[in-house]
Amino acid sequence: MPISEIVLLVTALLQGALLVGPRGKSSLKGMELIAVLGLGAAGLYLIFTRGLPAVMPVSFAMLEDQALFRFPRAALLFAGVLLSRVVAATQEIPDGRKPEVLFLLSILAILCDLLILSRHGTLSMILLVLCTWVGLFLGGLAYRGRREGEAVLKFWTQASISLTIGFGAIVLLSLVAGGAHFSVIGEYVKAQPAFSPQALLVVAGLLLPFLMAAGFFPFHFITIDRDHGLPWSVQTILSVMFQGAVATAAWKMSVEVFGHAARGTPAGSISDGLRVLQLCGLVGGFWLALFALTQENSKRLYSAIVGAQWSAILAAGALPTLLSATAIVYSLSATFLWSAILGFVWSRFQERAGSESITAVYGAAKAFRTSGLILLLALASPLCVPGFPGFPSLLYLLASMIEQKSLIFLASEAALLSLLCLSSIRIGTDLLFRQKAAETEGAKAEPFLCYSALDWGVVAGLTSLLLFSGFFWHSALEKIGNAASVFLQ
Repeated sequence: MPISEIVLLVTALLQGALLVGPRGKSSLKGMELIAVLGLGAAGLYLIFTRGLPAVMPVSFAMLEDQALFRFPRAALLFAGVLLSRVVAATQEIPDGRKPEVLFLLSILAILCDLLILSRHGTLSMILLVLCTWVGLFLGGLAYRGRREGEAVLKFWTQASISLTIGFGAIVLLSLVAGGAHFSVIGEYVKAQPAFSPQALLVVAGLLLPFLMAAGFFPFHFITIDRDHGLPWSVQTILSVMFQGAVATAAWKMSVEVFGHAARGTPAGSISDGLRVLQLCGLVGGFWLALFALTQENSKRLYSAIVGAQWSAILAAGALPTLLSATAIVYSLSATFLWSAILGFVWSRFQERAGSESITAVYGAAKAFRTSGLILLLALASPLCVPGFPGFPSLLYLLASMIEQKSLIFLASEAALLSLLCLSSIRIGTDLLFRQKAAETEGAKAEPFLCYSALDWGVVAGLTSLLLFSGFFWHSALEKIGNAASVFLQ
């Protein structure tokens, strides 16, 4: 097992030991500190160390620590650190339940990390199901009434269907292709004609569980309809960590299985599996971005804009080249960070207002200047402001679309990214420049909106990562490109 997973496992074990002991404020503070230190240490290890050589032949390895995916994995863990602070501050979860939520957050971090490392279909489906079940438990721990119960029921239905499709597909693929390892399935796919029934069945069998579990097109409204009944803290965990990990794992799996076009097709052609993933990203991204422009419910709006961002990134990765892989990984890493910061400050605004409507927090960033500054830092990347990762991400995503030599897809991706910028402008305008709502008019700072030393340390750390990767994006992209050249061999 990779060292980062060992660190995460130790973190979960220490939290589990505190769970069985006496409960109180001291044990809760201990859980919070362990979550921050454990997830943060694992993320720092991924950034500052190189991968260890594989101890098993690739043909039999179910996990592989690819250097390329250390960047998004570290960003996922850093996002988890900040989201643990969301859990600690929320008023929607009873204090007696917060230790369990923090414990499950660490478990989810382990499972999401392993999902990205997986190179075997059976293991990926098991991890996908386990992640969804952790999400179910997170929703159940916050149970307060009918709305949470309805959200958990919808999540259970979603997970059950994903499980049925996923394991059924893996059994069939094992029989047809001769195994469930991604390399074995990839060899089978290469031997099939492009867009043949056999190839499309493989595409559907592998991608559908990922698309359904994460709520990507054609299941994009499942997540929005489910999440608005969950507490803000649980929703941000699912939208950022779970959806982002599934998006990363789905693209990685698609490149490993469908990375080479079918035999007999021209060089540079896009394979059927990656084309399907691209179309799902484009259609789902457009739908969610347009939905975000008109939505008044803040939970639905947050789910829509984060889901649209993951979809837009997937849409640019249909041609697995060095440029494309670099753009995808850099954009995924940046989105983990800024979406966690956005959820951190936005959730506090909404909970203080006691409403889920965006109208209830009009002008909130003016009433609470410190939170407003954090909000601006979170929105700088999706607004593609130079000096933040969003600007080079935009350039590289569009450059990867130019490589595909399709004006229609290039124009579609450019339009989708423009819509995402408009959605971010809409959020910033509502929270910064609208006339203050009654809930925020004349409001004074209160403990719920004041930040502890631990909060400040985590926010400062994530903001520093955003600024470093944005100002020194040449260096970051060079390192990612070197790792991508190894992955694509």
